Amino acid sequence: MIIYKNWITGFGSGVLKDRGSPLWFWLGTCILALIVFMCTVTIVQSIRTCRPMTERAFRGMLVVVTPLLLFSIYCLRRGKGEVYSLKADTLPLVAVSLHIGLAGFIPPTIWSILLNLAFILTPVYLLHRRALRKMSAVNIPRSKRNRRVVELECPYDEAFNLCTLALNAVKGGAKILSRNKSTGLITTKTGATIYSWGEVITFNIRRVSDNRTRIEITSKPANIIQILDYGKNFENIEKIVAFLKEKCNLKQIN
Repeated sequence: MIIYKNWITGFGSGVLKDRGSPLWFWLGTCILALIVFMCTVTIVQSIRTCRPMTERAFRGMLVVVTPLLLFSIYCLRRGKGEVYSLKADTLPLVAVSLHIGLAGFIPPTIWSILLNLAFILTPVYLLHRRALRKMSAVNIPRSKRNRRVVELECPYDEAFNLCTLALNAVKGGAKILSRNKSTGLITTKTGATIYSWGEVITFNIRRVSDNRTRIEITSKPANIIQILDYGKNFENIEKIVAFLKEKCNLKQIN
């Protein structure tokens, strides 16, 4: 099994992550999807023709499916590591293969529409997962990935100004939409990229003491219909926190 040392900034830095083996994992996933397709087609054909599967045919299918299934499990266990997920990575491909196998039960028009959507959305989703793996953020829940709460050991006014300057650390920069020092709220928006229509970054700044300020940083897609962000919001949060950490003593709260 291939093991890499991957040091994560912000979340569990210094933790050795087993990145698994993409070759073994995706080989196991494809074999499992093939098994699901084969079994589904066989069952659909049997139901449509009103002819139950004979014992000989059933045994023949077991002879083919059983070693494939065992090999698939072996590949998945060997390649999974800590950054691949059976639920998030394997299940979508298995679902697509199941849909293709059920073609005999679905009206042709609806089936073709669903198939086209599957062939378009599945690669997009898998690229999103790949981007998160490269950022070592694939196992971080979305609520934590796109939000961070930190405390700075500095006065409120200095922290407020640092948050404004931190926007320069974001790739492509960000435009300030609103900035209210009395309420401690800063709202900004990044420009559109090939990965998204931009992100809305907000700072909620609160005075804890004369020399301590708490800041809640959030980043979310500017377009509410955008579900996948290819890790762009996580990247924004990481760059802002790294900038603040360089300028002032920082303690991560959440």
